Amino acid sequence: GVSAIVYSTVFTRQIELPKVLQETDIPVFLLNCYTDDLLRPAVIPGEIAGGHTATNALINKGHKRIGLITGELFMECASGRFTGYRNALASADLPFCEELVVEGNWHPSSGYQGARDLMSLANPPTAIFCANDRMAVGCYEALKEMGLSIPTDVSVIGYDDDEIARHLSPPLSSMNLADRSMGRWVIDQLFHGASGNNRHPLTKLECELVERESIAPPKTAGK
Repeated sequence: GVSAIVYSTVFTRQIELPKVLQETDIPVFLLNCYTDDLLRPAVIPGEIAGGHTATNALINKGHKRIGLITGELFMECASGRFTGYRNALASADLPFCEELVVEGNWHPSSGYQGARDLMSLANPPTAIFCANDRMAVGCYEALKEMGLSIPTDVSVIGYDDDEIARHLSPPLSSMNLADRSMGRWVIDQLFHGASGNNRHPLTKLECELVERESIAPPKTAGK
């Protein structure tokens, strides 16, 4: 009596679908993952576009030196956000500087250390893009310990739009990960889309910017 099966993963990635799901006649939808053969309808977040949008939000405020604290780069979500960051810089004709990129591990402690490393540079960034909100929490702590005000001295933007983003001081600008949109997409496909053993284009849903008080123009024009 099951109408459909939704197979979901915590982290965005390519999967090998379990054999029982390959052989079933029940429609199978993939949420936050996909298979190499694309024989099942699949939806994932548009991470490259999301990284581009987050970085561009800072560029549009006038920032030219933008630090990035990545997630673990072997993960598709982290590498996609990093690619989006580089694409946004290129589109704005801004140079990519390796010293402005530090690798984190998604935890607040790596956001804390990453922010301290970035702000210790001879020419520190005026804005920092944290690849998730948990690292942004650590970034906030480091900046405040260093006597820097957000966003007056340094703008900060996160990713995922976790509930904590609303409760930081100042509230954190972040990218909404489109979890609900992906869930709605699956239901729409169930009732209105095609399924079965045919190739399906991989659907990537846009992550939307939620702008709050953590980003502003740089204090020093032209920096």
